[in-house]
Amino acid sequence: MPPKHLIKAAFYLHCACILTTAVAAQDQSFPDWERYPGLHVTLVQPTFLWETGVLSVDRTVVRDHVHGLHALKLTFNATKGAAGIVVYRPPGAVVADVGVERALSFWVKGDGSSGRGVIGIGTGGDADPRATFRLRSKTWQPVRLTWSDFDPPVTATRIPSLFFGVTPDTKRPVAYIVDHLKLARAADAAADEDEIRKLGAAAAKLKDPPFPKDLSPFATHRGKLATVRAHIQEKQGIALLVIGDGVTQGGLWNVPTGARSRFLYWGRLAKALENAGAKPVVTYTVVVPRPADAASRIAPLLRRYRPNVVIVQFSTSGVGAGLHNLRTHARTADRAIFETCRKAGVPVIAVGVPPIASALKRVDEAQTLLAEAARAGVPAVDFGKAVSVRARVIPPKRHGDDLSPGKGFEAQYYATHELLNVQGHLLLSQVLTSLLVEP
Repeated sequence: MPPKHLIKAAFYLHCACILTTAVAAQDQSFPDWERYPGLHVTLVQPTFLWETGVLSVDRTVVRDHVHGLHALKLTFNATKGAAGIVVYRPPGAVVADVGVERALSFWVKGDGSSGRGVIGIGTGGDADPRATFRLRSKTWQPVRLTWSDFDPPVTATRIPSLFFGVTPDTKRPVAYIVDHLKLARAADAAADEDEIRKLGAAAAKLKDPPFPKDLSPFATHRGKLATVRAHIQEKQGIALLVIGDGVTQGGLWNVPTGARSRFLYWGRLAKALENAGAKPVVTYTVVVPRPADAASRIAPLLRRYRPNVVIVQFSTSGVGAGLHNLRTHARTADRAIFETCRKAGVPVIAVGVPPIASALKRVDEAQTLLAEAARAGVPAVDFGKAVSVRARVIPPKRHGDDLSPGKGFEAQYYATHELLNVQGHLLLSQVLTSLLVEP
């Protein structure tokens, strides 16, 4: 057996290799950009647009691409005031070492307009470096920018975020698609540029599967909500009790506090129910870290707020050990919630928002909740089914699990692997509205 000091040295060397590999991968790539275009992308826009409930930029995952299986389309709407921007903040504090990688490269497909797109380093501040690119070409074109091509030139040793937008004089609406974002040691043309063009030309012929207009397949047992539906039709008041985790709380850190509820699913649902006739709609929200906390609080909450309907939402929780036990606890808690609501005579809706797959070990509390709802005959909304519906019409590819068609389209609705963006909250509210309003 080797001496202890050699074993210890080998252990430290192994750890150092792992750390070096992780840092190198982090420095020289943009995590999740290829697999999940749109993930870690945040909309930044003038405050008055948030306050009026308007989105100045739409993000759409499309099949028209030059790398991977999808690309991100940005549509800048004809809203009042300055155009919004989208900020890409990859996970981790370090994205690129500009002392080694001397250029930023990406491919863009314009809409044929005379406008100009903007790419910048930072979060869109007035002093942040930025560069422009043309949108005239309706075919894929490479854009390669050295750090000195930016105004002002990039001098920072690290790049924590990038942003995309359009110039102030660009007439909106205008749109472009971005793909194959990477760092390069020089701004020279890539050796595989011709192959990339061919792939882009072939992908341009692919049709994007439409999102279904009928949202009823994503919800179950709507017949059990007939009493609530009658209240709405008779223009009576509705009290909603919403219990959930971080999704319910909302990770919309860039939305002004006063306007945040307008973009969370329960706020949009309340507005939709008012538009459908319910007057007034009162919403009580309770954020809990795990199902067990909801189970312990549900009875006093029912007595306190006397809601017409309860919405219970769960997504996931990070775990280290004891995965099976945590699932068992979640299952027990879900059953207790449903039973307490049943005894109180209050209808309950289970909302499962599954996380996007990642390397971190998690308990998928969304699927556990939906399984228990099915067992108890409780109305439920399967958000995972909704966001993956476009992918299911595409035949499997040969790229393997990491780049399968089912992993990509859902990033249009997620801010992180666990939290929804404003578009995801809108979709979830639409499914819930359909469940509560339509027979």
